[in-house]
Amino acid sequence: MRSPDPEAQRSESSGAGPRGGDADSADSPRSEEGLVLACYHDAWDVALDRGEEVRCSVRARHFASLGKEEKLLAAGDRVRVEIARDGACVIEESFERETVLSRLLPGSRRPTEQVIIANAEQLVAVASFVEPPLNRRLLDRFLVIGEDAELECAVVLNKIDLVSEDTWRRHAGVYETAGYRVIPTCAVDGRGVPELAALIEGRFSVLAGASGSGKSSLLNAIEPGLGIRVREISEKTRKGKHTTSNVTVFRLKDGSLVADTPGFRELGLWKIAAEELGFLFPEFRESIPECKYPSCSHGPEPGCAVKAAVEAGSIDADRYESYLKLHGEMSTRRKVEAPDGGPLPPV
Repeated sequence: MRSPDPEAQRSESSGAGPRGGDADSADSPRSEEGLVLACYHDAWDVALDRGEEVRCSVRARHFASLGKEEKLLAAGDRVRVEIARDGACVIEESFERETVLSRLLPGSRRPTEQVIIANAEQLVAVASFVEPPLNRRLLDRFLVIGEDAELECAVVLNKIDLVSEDTWRRHAGVYETAGYRVIPTCAVDGRGVPELAALIEGRFSVLAGASGSGKSSLLNAIEPGLGIRVREISEKTRKGKHTTSNVTVFRLKDGSLVADTPGFRELGLWKIAAEELGFLFPEFRESIPECKYPSCSHGPEPGCAVKAAVEAGSIDADRYESYLKLHGEMSTRRKVEAPDGGPLPPV
């Protein structure tokens, strides 16, 4: 797509037509709504509701009145686009988000939110068994931020062709017991691909996971025409190499929306309080009301029903370790105040 002509934008912005303001109604811009597919440094790709995809600039006068965080458009945002007669497209307005999946911006001097995707309905957390090796801690972090965003969450365990059936079934069982839909997949031989296609059909889903876990390969297997570049694996680190630095939303032939994310190596939690964390592990929820102390951290306190469930084997010990690690990070971080005045204990 070509970038809008700056001169055309300035002319259209001032309201002037070809003769300095005497343009007739035929020259008037039209307004349409759409969804942001991808964000670049100074351009935004938008899928208009009638089907056309356009590249847009942003109307500065509208965004100048917004707060700092509201100014940042994200993939998945609903927007209103003004289209000039010459085809120049300008985002005039963004609409309130129904859901927001966020993380703590890596490397920021002060805690800053980075929106991964807006308005998604479902998070599909993808993990591979090898190349890169299975990282249960990172997988659990994805599920925690998905639960916090109130998205439906599912787990895809990819590259099952490279491990024994006993191995992948054992890990799948952990997440099924926790209450998640689990789909074992292999993009090479197609196992699990129809099940994944059925899971995302008719929904707005986001696929998230470590770089090299196979998200793009699975999307290409579902719809070969997408042609998404597949991430290579570094021979030195055995971790995925990034081929994409931004989130991209794809419209599948059946009308489904699916966001392909860059691989994450850091996933800090944003605006999740330590006392809320236990409720973001679905398998903890039944036990939490049975704890002896209402403020139980499910750590050293006596009478903790969550710990009792772990000891009894009804809660997976490794999932519990993920909880303890996250809770420990929250507890040791210096408390700061969020812009809205509430506590902000990200990890």
